[in-house]
Amino acid sequence: MDIILKEIVAIIKEETENINKKIYGTTFLEILKEKILNRQNQILSINLQMQNSNIDLEENINVLDKNLFFKLSFFRNPKSLLKIKLDKNFLLIVFKELVKIDILNQNTQKYINISLKAFTGVTLSRGTECNLNFPKNSLIMQLESDDIDLNIEKKQDETI
Repeated sequence: MDIILKEIVAIIKEETENINKKIYGTTFLEILKEKILNRQNQILSINLQMQNSNIDLEENINVLDKNLFFKLSFFRNPKSLLKIKLDKNFLLIVFKELVKIDILNQNTQKYINISLKAFTGVTLSRGTECNLNFPKNSLIMQLESDDIDLNIEKKQDETI
């Protein structure tokens, strides 16, 4: 599992450096999701040795002005996380099994059900309330973005 963790972290660092630094928030995570999924062959080439227990591997990634919290989880048994309110922008990518997500619609106060199959993902914004249901033997990646306010405007007029 450490090998896949290092490989995905390397992909995240490389692709983050290639994304315009003016892009942040869920737009940044959505672009990163597509770039990770486009490199699924590189991830699939790693021979995964699944364990007999749950595994949570975590790493903080600091690239340019982005602070990312990365978590790779293998759930040997089913796991449900209920009524979670996200405090950061959130990216979830599924590598194995079918993950179910219930997202609370703030207007109707009803849940919208989403199923994610292997090598798909979803980006959720800060403040989203949801339920996450992971089946047994699921392998998932979670990435949270802690946005830093950037001043990207020129402070000086450079006209002659």
